[in-house]
Amino acid sequence: MSLEPFGAAALNNPLIGEPGSRSRLETPAAVLDLDIFERNITTLADTCRRAGIAFRPHAKSHKCAEIARRQMAAGASGICCAKPGELLALFEGGANDLMLSAPIASPAKIDALARAAARGARIGVVVDRLDLVAAYAEAASRYGTRFNVFVDLDTGLKRSGVAKAQEAVALARAVADQPSLLYVGVQAYQGKVQHIGDFAARRSANDEANRTLAAMLEVLEQADLAPGIVSGGGTGSHLLDGQAQVLTEVQPGSYVFMDEAYNPVDIYGAGSPEFGPALRVAVTVVGHSSAGFAITDGGSKSFALDGPPPRVFRGGDLVGRIEWCGDEFGRILPESCHGTMPIGTVVECTVPHCDPTINLHDFLHVVAEDRLVALWSVEGRGRAD
Repeated sequence: MSLEPFGAAALNNPLIGEPGSRSRLETPAAVLDLDIFERNITTLADTCRRAGIAFRPHAKSHKCAEIARRQMAAGASGICCAKPGELLALFEGGANDLMLSAPIASPAKIDALARAAARGARIGVVVDRLDLVAAYAEAASRYGTRFNVFVDLDTGLKRSGVAKAQEAVALARAVADQPSLLYVGVQAYQGKVQHIGDFAARRSANDEANRTLAAMLEVLEQADLAPGIVSGGGTGSHLLDGQAQVLTEVQPGSYVFMDEAYNPVDIYGAGSPEFGPALRVAVTVVGHSSAGFAITDGGSKSFALDGPPPRVFRGGDLVGRIEWCGDEFGRILPESCHGTMPIGTVVECTVPHCDPTINLHDFLHVVAEDRLVALWSVEGRGRAD
């Protein structure tokens, strides 16, 4: 005998459209506040448009084809992905203009990317080794397709990319010499800059990375290999990158959701992050500790813990912070004006770090005002391959 479908998404699906359903969700459940999400999408798109810089959002933060479609509709030049599995999952979900933003080493994954390109995907890849150039060229040729290729430059992150301009020239020339590859530009991701809280300090760090990048771009131009696209940056630096005009496109990810890691970052120099906390995790009070604290049904299997503790909201009011007390449980430390909540109370928590938190959930429960309005699949969830 088979059981009825179980899990938060299956149990919550009948609630779609019902008044008050937001506070009656089965939990733990990843919740997306649609109004905040749409404001975040619009704010970044408008900022980039005014600055004259393109944006290619990074799907590592959301892993969701529906969100990718909405980003493209807002004017994105394409979508970045961190891993081949994530990229292929979004392609199967309907996204079509996709860039793999890191070098890889697996022949099987290169083959899978080439097969997707042969099926109509517009795929960009990043290279920092000559053998990787050759591998991509061979796979694309074998399937009668072509990859768009970015040369990866290291401007201080020390994770991937070449740090010497002449190495960049050699890579760009090798790409340009391959009929099955199209040299479209360079990538220079300044990851260390993104979470610097103080606006002036972040600008200074970003300017330093841009000076390194500009020197490498000058050498490429002298070699008649000037890149058409200079891609990099992120949520924390996109405004600064638009002002500096060294990058031609930015790769913001977290802005769609936001999290406690970004909450203290003064992104626009206005004393606040500008983007709202659209992603929450709804949890339920399932008991009370001997000390009187409310215990919830969400722990490290529902939240990534690599960030500051979540704030807890009930009906829009801040009622406390979460303290972890197990893989499946959290403890609410209440604000002074709030008492212990009754068993069965559903609350919403901000997340410490959005990228790995969404990786723990199969669906986003999309809410507007007091009701659940949709379920969006997280197609790239678990696709770290």
